[in-house]
Amino acid sequence: MLKMNFSWKTLGMIVIPLAIIMLIFENNKNLEMKTETNVYKILTQEQWQISKKNGYITTDLDIKDGFIHLSTAKQLAGTLYYYFKKEKDLILVQFNSRDLKSNLIFEKPNPKANRKGLFPHFYSQLKLEKVSNFWEIQRGAFILPEEIVLEQEN
Repeated sequence: MLKMNFSWKTLGMIVIPLAIIMLIFENNKNLEMKTETNVYKILTQEQWQISKKNGYITTDLDIKDGFIHLSTAKQLAGTLYYYFKKEKDLILVQFNSRDLKSNLIFEKPNPKANRKGLFPHFYSQLKLEKVSNFWEIQRGAFILPEEIVLEQEN
């Protein structure tokens, strides 16, 4: 019978690199899962007209914050609830996450407020040629209480 002598140092030299490789693989897998979905931008009619004229999405809030605020499908109700309460009609613009590549980063909400989770932020000029679909949406649906909106989102 062969007796093997392993020290903690030797074991660490094997296990630690293996753990790092597994973490990298898991992070890449999670990143791929996020990039398989669509992300959305909600615009007022005026913002949509300005964006069409310029050829890229632009809003005062995005300029101020230095990135384009986007939402996932699950986050849309919350975004409408918090930022577009008074609007009668809006434009909902869809982008394929894979088309936005490395400039799309999922981060904590800005501003934080009551919202949790990671939100898609786009750190570049978001050209209209990247739009995969858009809809005009109208006010008139039931308005859910804030706690239900947050429950759906979080």
